[in-house]
Amino acid sequence: MDGVGVAGPGRSVFGVLAECGLAAVVALAIGMRIFVSAEPGAPPGAPAYLFAVLIAALLPLRGRTPLGVLLASIILLVIYHAVGNPGISPVIPLAVPLYAAAVAGHLRWAVSAAILAMTTAELFTVFQDHLGVTVSAIQLLPQAALLGSLVLLGETIRGRRALAREADSAARYAVLDREREADRRVTEERLRIARELHDVLAHTLAGAAIQASVAADTLTDDPATTLQAVEAVRASCREARAELAATVGVLRAAPLADRRRTADRAPMPGLAQLDSLIETARRAGLQVDLTRQGEPYLLPPAVDLTAYRILQESLTNVVQHAAARAVSVDLAYRPAEIVVSVLDDGRGTNVRRPHQSTPEGGFGILGMRERAAAVGGQLFAGDRSGGGFQVVAALPIGMDTGTGR
Repeated sequence: MDGVGVAGPGRSVFGVLAECGLAAVVALAIGMRIFVSAEPGAPPGAPAYLFAVLIAALLPLRGRTPLGVLLASIILLVIYHAVGNPGISPVIPLAVPLYAAAVAGHLRWAVSAAILAMTTAELFTVFQDHLGVTVSAIQLLPQAALLGSLVLLGETIRGRRALAREADSAARYAVLDREREADRRVTEERLRIARELHDVLAHTLAGAAIQASVAADTLTDDPATTLQAVEAVRASCREARAELAATVGVLRAAPLADRRRTADRAPMPGLAQLDSLIETARRAGLQVDLTRQGEPYLLPPAVDLTAYRILQESLTNVVQHAAARAVSVDLAYRPAEIVVSVLDDGRGTNVRRPHQSTPEGGFGILGMRERAAAVGGQLFAGDRSGGGFQVVAALPIGMDTGTGR
């Protein structure tokens, strides 16, 4: 009833025929009503039927201008009665225009038009048919109810279509949100794996390079030291190979959810391997002092891994860049957080030669900060006032993890 009224390039033949059929039916209905309402012996003339054709001819335009069709229909109806034609109910000529205006969202105009039509019909009935106001109102009451029902029907259809559009829009936004969330998780996973690879390779290669230098320097004079250095390189490579195998295994899992579950199941290092990490640094020629403050307790897996990786990267940076002789590692177990600190007596960043990369210039410090932020912590890295470099990370353990003290 409320389709587009004018045939366009994209309009089907069926739609055009339907509109023409609707206009023909309305014209026929109005014409029959005019014929029935005529006085006996006084048949209506051709102009009366012309009004029926004109009103019906407006209907195909209601899709583009529903208010224009409604107003034009009311004007034609008023003129029809004003020139003395037989009285007809406003329901048939105004049913489709009122419904179309309500569906288009012009509820106030539709209600006003219905009231105007019924008021006009009441006046013509009183003055032409010489009926009392009360009797005329009672006779027109069913017609008023029909017009009101058509307006309410149009408003209901409009509301349901609006809800359908909102639901469709919400569904599209939900799909976009899911895609954005999936992209975010993929990015986080990629960064996590990149950090793992960086930490494993940087630490292993740094230690292996130091031990290889030791082996090369003592190959002739001290074969026993050379053997120890080579064994240290082999041990480091075995450890790195195991960690890389776990990380690559995560990469080979197809779905993101599977990758996350595989990562959760894969054995990850933690502070339990701290002694081995410190021993590697000592083999590289560093004097490492380890202190613990507070009573050690079980850390959440993510925090445990983060603390280990920060210590690993810090010690690797000391070996590669600091030219330090001694480094102190401190673990402070506090009620709500663990604080890990690495302080060396090296040259810091202010006196580095131009061709040397600083921790801030690479991805090491950035990766440590990202790791700390990922578990809700903070990390500071910078030169010490008395010389050297320091890394301090405060990692919250969370209230719902349990400490297992």
